[in-house]
Amino acid sequence: MSGWWALLYAGGLLIGLGAVGLLGAAGIQAALGLLSSGRPARKSAPRPALGRAAASLHRKMKALARPTLLLLPTDRPVFSKFGGAPDLDDRHANWPTSKVTRRFPKREITTSMGFIAQLDLSEVRAAGGPDWLPDQGRLYFFAEPWMGAALHVAVLDGLKSPIAVPVLPKGFPLVERRIAMTPATSYPDLEWLVDDLSELDIDSDALDRLADFPSAHMPTPEHRIGGHASAIQGLNMEFECEQMLAALEGREPKATRLRDTDWRLLLQVDTDADLKTKWGDGGRLYYWIREADARAGDFSKIQMVGQSH
Repeated sequence: MSGWWALLYAGGLLIGLGAVGLLGAAGIQAALGLLSSGRPARKSAPRPALGRAAASLHRKMKALARPTLLLLPTDRPVFSKFGGAPDLDDRHANWPTSKVTRRFPKREITTSMGFIAQLDLSEVRAAGGPDWLPDQGRLYFFAEPWMGAALHVAVLDGLKSPIAVPVLPKGFPLVERRIAMTPATSYPDLEWLVDDLSELDIDSDALDRLADFPSAHMPTPEHRIGGHASAIQGLNMEFECEQMLAALEGREPKATRLRDTDWRLLLQVDTDADLKTKWGDGGRLYYWIREADARAGDFSKIQMVGQSH
């Protein structure tokens, strides 16, 4: 959805340093390669091999793989979670707000953002998370849904004065769910590799197989930290983030193609029925940060992009 661009609410927010299925008897026999008669099961015909051009793109996808952390449900008493109320002390931060222009009657109002998730960076590091993130501190993510914000709190001295939860936008608070983190491998989308798919000498079946490859091994919904984003539309979110930040800083964005390390996927939040979230028409939220900023513990320039089907 082209309107799903987002601006960072940053002022004053940085604190501190910065299938298994059940088989019947026939199913079990089939799985063992046997029919009830004892004859070998008939195997489905293998799909034809990819042509030279498609195979080359497939190899390139695999060569550009990046590690990612899948965010899965858990009953363990960990700090990281989606939804509920943030475990945040009002001594460390104010609840983020955004200014929204209402059309009828036309006026600008200030509204509180909804709480999305919180991450303990020590849990992220222990699970094998990206080395460009600090190994200590906590991150809190908010959205409204056209804008996004993130708080970084480095002071970990207990929750002495829980922050008051204001009146929230429709759809919040989300269902609370603790997070387990599991390493996985992410691959770039086909459109991320090729500017114009129509110029490829590849048949439609091979194109479909290539397009499906990055998400074929991923669970749904796709909540993740780091790695390649699972884009729905808008093929260069990194450059979109650069444009938004440049506008905020009053400068021209970089005109050349961005280096791979300029912007990193900090958090991807998918539509999730269990959390009672639906971003647009089944979309996703993507929080991005420049790698240099993350390594320096500077989370004041995070950008959020929203995409929908």
